[in-house]
Amino acid sequence: LEPSGGPTARFARVALPFDDPAWDTFGLLKEAYLALDVALAEAMGRVTEVDRSILDLLIRVARSPDATARPTDLARDLSLVPSHITRCLDEAERRGLVTRTPHPGDRRSKLVVLAPEGESLLRRLEPALAEVQRRLIHGLLEEDEVATLEDLLRRLRDAARARE
Repeated sequence: LEPSGGPTARFARVALPFDDPAWDTFGLLKEAYLALDVALAEAMGRVTEVDRSILDLLIRVARSPDATARPTDLARDLSLVPSHITRCLDEAERRGLVTRTPHPGDRRSKLVVLAPEGESLLRRLEPALAEVQRRLIHGLLEEDEVATLEDLLRRLRDAARARE
């Protein structure tokens, strides 16, 4: 026997603030990020079995000015808590992918530098990641759309970081 009102009567839709169409933009941005992230993870997995957190760390160091980065900056840029970045750095260093050297301007701080093995791994990884970029960004969007997207994403990132 069904309760009065039919099979879904108990599950009447409740109006939540997420029904507001303003959430569509946020939802689409999150869905696009997650879909791109899955594509990148799959591409990385075809090249190496090194943990994804370590690969993200290596790419972030390579893209940093002078290809060096402070652990605190890596934690911020990768949205990792300090203990997680420390574990990733320990493992990357154990594998010979990075080295930590004293910061020349701050005796209390270290700089993370790619080791030759880390550079080699990134060189092997780059073609697979470039293919994902071509397929899902540059092959899909016009050059001016890519420039607009980059500008919008920087503004969103900077606004979110300003709250930190």
